[in-house]
Amino acid sequence: MLKSGELQVKDFSVSYFGYGQKVRGVEFSLREGEVMCLLGEEGCGKTSLMRGLAGLEEVGGSVTLGGVDFLRLPLKEREVCYTFGADSLDKKKTVAQNIVKPLVLRGADERYIKQRLQYAAELMDLENILPEKVKGLPPYYLAKTILARAFVRPTDLLLLDDLPAQLSYSQRERVFNRMRLACARAGGRIIYATQRPEEAEGFPHKVGVMSEGALVQCAPMRDIYKFPAHRAAAEIFKRDFTLLPATARLNGEWLVEACGSKLPCPPLLNKIYDGRQVIACVRREDVSVGGGITAKVLGAYDCGRERFLRLGVPGGIIYCNAEAPVGSEISVSVSRAAFVFDAASGYNIAARD
Repeated sequence: MLKSGELQVKDFSVSYFGYGQKVRGVEFSLREGEVMCLLGEEGCGKTSLMRGLAGLEEVGGSVTLGGVDFLRLPLKEREVCYTFGADSLDKKKTVAQNIVKPLVLRGADERYIKQRLQYAAELMDLENILPEKVKGLPPYYLAKTILARAFVRPTDLLLLDDLPAQLSYSQRERVFNRMRLACARAGGRIIYATQRPEEAEGFPHKVGVMSEGALVQCAPMRDIYKFPAHRAAAEIFKRDFTLLPATARLNGEWLVEACGSKLPCPPLLNKIYDGRQVIACVRREDVSVGGGITAKVLGAYDCGRERFLRLGVPGGIIYCNAEAPVGSEISVSVSRAAFVFDAASGYNIAARD
């Protein structure tokens, strides 16, 4: 029977034998029916975190589900599904046989297996290929088969590790919308991992940004955009935000010296940053043509609704909504640095507006 209540993860760590901690200090919560995206570059700890939650690695900290100590439950009593990739499918068996494998291994009766197979097949739109052998199927159908197998058994927590990589954006959107609907109906919770920021747009209730084994921010995407808590969170929005090396100065008011110019910035949290090296985050909307910064046009992007330039400036790259030939030089100005990050830790040291 599925457990009701909130999943709460506090000070969670994951260790590999002989390699020390791979994930540390993770904290987040998920209510019934919620979907969370773990977003980060390869090697940041996404897979390690999910393997720890699945009970496959040595862990520390606290995980409770509806007030019950989740980590003290025997593995067979934890209703958790951790998905693997296409290599986990038995190529010699049919789509239907692969989907119901978790139920067969648990000794479920035939009637229940048939009911759940129908549910999972309808969920992923696989009814027409259930008798087909898995070998030779296109990647799209392999991915949907893996997801159907993940949903065939009701679970408290479904962990998806970068599975939809083979799907086009429209295919991923259809699959994730079905996943959210299924999760809301069943009352479970979903965590999926990806390296692609576009897969965190629109699908999840929360986005957890991972960096070097730490969950540096966990919030809805719109909140991360308004105030990225870490430079890794700002890097999600690569063409809206750019990061530049800078020096913080306190001269009555805070400013940063970046790209050969002095830029206003939000007040920093402590006077100790005066004169220190920091990272300035500049929004594209704060860059305009005309000013004292000489920039070389390195490229142009046409998104349909807008066209903007990629500009090389002293110390790095910025973007600007403008028109100019590639290879030419233009002058620009930057009205402010929206955020300032600590150069060592990467965390946001600017006060909130």
